Amino acid sequence: MLDPDGVVVSWNEGAQRIKGYSEEEIVGEHFSTFYTEEDREAGQPEYNLEAAREHDRVEDEGYRVRKDGSTFWGNVTITAIRDEQGDLQGFTKVTRDMTERHEYEERLRQEKERFETLIQEVRDYAIFMLDTDGFVQTWNDGARELKGYTEDEIVGEHFSTFYTEEDRKAGRPERNLRKAAENGRTEDERWRVRKDGEKFWANVIITALHDDDGELRGFAKVTRDMTERKEREQQLQRERDLIEQILETSPVGITVVNSDGSTNRANERMAELLGNQVADMSEYMVGQRDMYGADREVLPVEERPANRVFETSKPVYDREILFDPPDGQKRWLSINASPITDEQGEPEQAVITATNITELKELATRRKRELEEREKDLAAVKLATNLLEPSEQPLEELLEGFVTSLSESFRYPDSTAVRVSVGDQEVATERYRPSDQSITAATRTTNGTPIEIDVVLVEAPESITEQFLPEEEELLDTLVTLLRFHFERQEYIEQLQAETNRLEQFAYAASHDLQEPLRMISTYLQFLERDYASAFDEDGEDYLQFALDGAQRMREMIEGLLTYSRVETQGEPFEPVDLDAVRDDVLDDLQMRIAETNAEITAEPLPEVEGDAGQLRQVFQNLIDNAIEYSEDTPRVQITCKQRGSEWIISVQDEGIGIEPDMQEQIFDVFERLHSREEHDGTGIGLALCERIVERHGGEIWVESRPGEGSTFSFTLPAASSDDP
Repeated sequence: MLDPDGVVVSWNEGAQRIKGYSEEEIVGEHFSTFYTEEDREAGQPEYNLEAAREHDRVEDEGYRVRKDGSTFWGNVTITAIRDEQGDLQGFTKVTRDMTERHEYEERLRQEKERFETLIQEVRDYAIFMLDTDGFVQTWNDGARELKGYTEDEIVGEHFSTFYTEEDRKAGRPERNLRKAAENGRTEDERWRVRKDGEKFWANVIITALHDDDGELRGFAKVTRDMTERKEREQQLQRERDLIEQILETSPVGITVVNSDGSTNRANERMAELLGNQVADMSEYMVGQRDMYGADREVLPVEERPANRVFETSKPVYDREILFDPPDGQKRWLSINASPITDEQGEPEQAVITATNITELKELATRRKRELEEREKDLAAVKLATNLLEPSEQPLEELLEGFVTSLSESFRYPDSTAVRVSVGDQEVATERYRPSDQSITAATRTTNGTPIEIDVVLVEAPESITEQFLPEEEELLDTLVTLLRFHFERQEYIEQLQAETNRLEQFAYAASHDLQEPLRMISTYLQFLERDYASAFDEDGEDYLQFALDGAQRMREMIEGLLTYSRVETQGEPFEPVDLDAVRDDVLDDLQMRIAETNAEITAEPLPEVEGDAGQLRQVFQNLIDNAIEYSEDTPRVQITCKQRGSEWIISVQDEGIGIEPDMQEQIFDVFERLHSREEHDGTGIGLALCERIVERHGGEIWVESRPGEGSTFSFTLPAASSDDP
């Protein structure tokens, strides 16, 4: 209780529990004691008493202060007490601690503000509210970004503003609102219109909003710009059309086979390989012609690729089959078959491709004979000495056996110690220590693997005047040569096998199926140009020139592929190469191009490396030419180098158009082009060739680039022996 002036006259246990004062401490004190300093300075206690005096009751909420100085959120009701004559006798004051409720409401308020801020700042989606009639009520940043209107411009306008004229006339906006109201939600994809009149393909979701009584209060509308997806779909359609054209012009035979063995579709090349006419292919059935396996035995129908696909639901890859067409000219085909499945995953059709690999098989046979002859030569060398174990023996065991037996071949075996190293592998007898009383023989394999034999006399007899005989030195030279033959044989076989695999892949593109038709096309086009040029009008001459240019580009691509495939087989042995001389030769060759483009080429002094000078010249030629080609304005190219351990890193840097991050690995693939021929000329083989040459030298090549800022192509090469750290 309070007296008329606000002084506390009574106190209960609840008040003591909430505010912390005992009855003796607070009775007689003014009730403003419970208010914060700010509220007391603002006169809030006096205001509340006056309001209760005038209106008999007042309710207030705010922070109050406990005895210990802590605050709590209080709900306070002050009620005036009057006697029978209506005279004021005092006040009752009821206080409730509402801190938990206040904190909960405050959290809700903050969460609401954060949510509204989130919606407001979302930029990828246009999110806004409509009233029940479709008029815009709110507007977020995403809507402004997407549609172009500011909040002041669009709030209060009807949402049909965003629809095309055709859709408005068709009543589409009203129909969408009606669907949302009836179904709770509707989704639509159509063209929409921005403020500037530009159209974009939009995905729109309109959701009906109801109050607790189920009454419609408005709509939430979310719009996404799907223009890029729409364009991708259109691009996919164009690609499908392109695939259709490729199917009909492909040098590879392609057919689609039904599960009953009948032919659904076949291109002209497949008909040719099977000895049929295209018009007759619909009558062709799997098993109609004899086929033979790799063992030249007749292949049962159930074992043929198409039947295996339908039987196992799995693809068949690179199945080699000898085919016997009606013309009697047997040919080897490489067959690939893949299933086309239904919704249950069962194959209902199979796509079959066939490539004529007859020349490839003949090439492989010749290479196999060459390999066998080489094997015989190497076997003869192995039989000439018992110092080397078979090639499958682990290197460490081979060298251990070698050093153990080698000391027995010298005059003083008990005083002779041996060390043999091949590449990074080194084995020595227990007593071996480097000494001046030694003889050494060293060599390198064709691929540059160092081989060294060092023989020392640990305890030479005092009576000898010559530590090693000339015959022993000759023996050492012979043995190191035998070791080189042995390891070159292993390296040669590995390289030959890898090269054969590459040739098998390459032959699909460079075999008769590509070169011979191209040669015929080029020849007849030249006949047309020579004999009938005067018969063409201006358009005809243009068409003929287009065809000649296309044939020339195809020839360049095939020649590039041939060069690519011969990096290993026709490369020169490695020897010290002066990269300064290689670079200068390339710049001399590019002199006219540099002058035409006003290119600025700067270069640091380059080192001497171990390698194939001709191939390294191709690497520099491609990288410098590309740096000029893909530069805007005046090309600026910088050539630098730095040493890293036993190798050099060579870099060619430009300030050109740069390369997107997701394309920086693909550019080293064969035929990978980032630009059309109209923008930049080339075959798409140059960087793939650079990668293969660098890999042959035991190095790696990579690019660092940012679009619009230029590119830096770097590659590693082994340092020449004199440069080794």
